[in-house]
Amino acid sequence: MIHRTLVMAAMITSLLLVSKSALSQEAIPEEANRALALAFEKAWNRHDMEVGLRKLLTVDVDWVNVDGYRGTGIEPVVQGHVRVHATKFKDGVFTVNGVNVAVLNPQVAIVHVTWGMRGDRNDDGTSRQPREGLFTWVTVDDGKAWKIRASHNSNKSVVR
Repeated sequence: MIHRTLVMAAMITSLLLVSKSALSQEAIPEEANRALALAFEKAWNRHDMEVGLRKLLTVDVDWVNVDGYRGTGIEPVVQGHVRVHATKFKDGVFTVNGVNVAVLNPQVAIVHVTWGMRGDRNDDGTSRQPREGLFTWVTVDDGKAWKIRASHNSNKSVVR
């Protein structure tokens, strides 16, 4: 009887550990993608596009900015950000306001990042009003880290 009780207790403990491990594995992609959004915020606010942004992107990244311009591949996307951070975003401050992660499978997620921006300028150099927007990212786990594979950015519409 004692032997059977010990065996049952061991089996229940094993099941609980497996369940707990499975739950933590499910949480890892969500946590990693939230960390990815915060790393993007830090790179943006340091204006570190060459290294900081680059390490967050896949080599075949597909990027659409708020103006509707599309860049494909890491070099055009990074260099485009380097250019605008030397001009209209050089004083810009980016804030992650929220992150929603939908894990499609263990290596792919769709991430919605709501953001705020202040201190940036229009193309003609005039100051912009603070604004908000939404990134939609497709992210992938490359085996070492979660990275942005595709991004679409939009300004939040003003309701009048």
